[in-house]
Amino acid sequence: MENESNKISLSSFLYSDNAEELFASIDYLLKDGMHFQKQGKQINQFNFISQNQESLKMYYNTFFKVDLVEAGQDSAIYYYLDFINNNRGNISEKHRHMLKSEYVIIGFLIYKIVFIDREIDLESVQKLKEKIRIESEDYKKGIYALIAKSKNTTPGNYNDDLIDKTIGSALEEFKKIGWITLEKDEFHILPAFQRLLKVYEDYIINIDETLNELK
Repeated sequence: MENESNKISLSSFLYSDNAEELFASIDYLLKDGMHFQKQGKQINQFNFISQNQESLKMYYNTFFKVDLVEAGQDSAIYYYLDFINNNRGNISEKHRHMLKSEYVIIGFLIYKIVFIDREIDLESVQKLKEKIRIESEDYKKGIYALIAKSKNTTPGNYNDDLIDKTIGSALEEFKKIGWITLEKDEFHILPAFQRLLKVYEDYIINIDETLNELK
């Protein structure tokens, strides 16, 4: 259980000065899919993970069979538990939570608008909704079909209100896992939003082709 080269063990993090204050909340949130970065209220938690990274990696890999991953670079580094390649290991079913297909599509549209079309100043939820209504005009039928499928219903009355509600729900979900900050009409994309690219790189690189499949 001990790394002989540097004497760091899977329990070393428990002896950190702020382990009692921070670890329990970090543990619950990581298992719920939270991504931690050096931003806002996450700074102390991010620093704890960064300073105890090797020990925590051993802990999660040994007891839960999942990898604690560091991604991003410099000031955009973020941490998360990789459930994609590990099927959540020994972590309880009650923490099992997958992004709905329509939220992933909304994520694709946000990524296209902000990082491909370079509208980096877009921070208003209302303006985002208006933008997506325009951007998704050709793909609405496909998005409605995804929404209906996730709700186990048949596509019925297509309208912009449904798209707006889906965008709002997607943003709440992205906030919950640490991809964005969201306060009333204002949102900010965090470094961990790039996780979308890590998971769906082939779809995003070919974003026009991906969206065309929704027509």
